[in-house]
Amino acid sequence: MHQVPVTDLKNRLSEFLRLVKHGETVEVMERNVAIARIEAVVPASDSSASRFQQLVREGVITQPKHRLEPEFFSFPPVPCKESVVQALLEERDER
Repeated sequence: MHQVPVTDLKNRLSEFLRLVKHGETVEVMERNVAIARIEAVVPASDSSASRFQQLVREGVITQPKHRLEPEFFSFPPVPCKESVVQALLEERDER
């Protein structure tokens, strides 16, 4: 999330709107106090892509820096001697 004083926002509005179009959120500051947040409008029809962009804006996930190579998906799963479900249940019982 980018924080920007009101005067900078007025002077460089196009630059900040470009950031918003790319999924960034801009928080508008007045005397070091947040007064507004500018976020991209998400179209309702594109649910999976819009959910992804929403998570990016909220800071839950980040955009990938590069695409995974197809070979990445051909690796065999790592064998595991323990049951993941059993480990989760045991951890919950410890609480």
